[in-house]
Amino acid sequence: MSTPSNKSLTSLAFERIRNDILLGVLRPSERLKIQALSEHYGIGATAVREALSRLVTDGLVESEDQKGFCVSAVSREDLIDLTETRIAIEGMALHKSIELGNLEWEAQILSSYHRLSRTPAPTKIENHAAWAQAHRQFHESLIAHCASPWLLRLCAMLYDKSERYRNLAERNTRPELRDTVAEHRDLMQAIALDRNTERSLALLADHFRETTELSLRAGFNGDSPPAAHPAREASSAN
Repeated sequence: MSTPSNKSLTSLAFERIRNDILLGVLRPSERLKIQALSEHYGIGATAVREALSRLVTDGLVESEDQKGFCVSAVSREDLIDLTETRIAIEGMALHKSIELGNLEWEAQILSSYHRLSRTPAPTKIENHAAWAQAHRQFHESLIAHCASPWLLRLCAMLYDKSERYRNLAERNTRPELRDTVAEHRDLMQAIALDRNTERSLALLADHFRETTELSLRAGFNGDSPPAAHPAREASSAN
């Protein structure tokens, strides 16, 4: 049996820590103890340290001299800035996709919308992963034909950061206040079927701003503590 390389272990640590940050399991501004994380994920300390350095580059982790690593902080101002930036960048990608998109692109949007509309909303924790994946695939399909790797890369980074805020606010959000199925259906119609650029951009902006407004109302720091994280417990004992 081959031994995993340090590069593959670093990638594994990166994905696991990143996922826990995006889900809100690792909380904003929380100290990240390398040894505790190593024990929790069962991955060597060197790979964990390298993964944290990569997450610093992605803006999900912060590093200070002599103080180590911590999860990046969140704020009302940052979320508003993030949302408006996402509207601008993703709007560019969407505009180009509508201009350049072909029949295969339209079919991809219709297929991803169908999957999303048939996936139960994450009202229970066991539904979260399936819905989150279908939701990401739908939004990725909208801009998939923009013919710009840089735009796609920026959109993916902004999506992750927005998803983190949404997950942090989710426990205090009232889903009945919003009809996301209708919002996604309207986006699909305007983009893939009508090719109406002006309406598509307006709907996308409204969709993002509505998510932001609900997150701001709910509060994304969390009024109640999350479930205990083994790495958190280990670090508090150090």
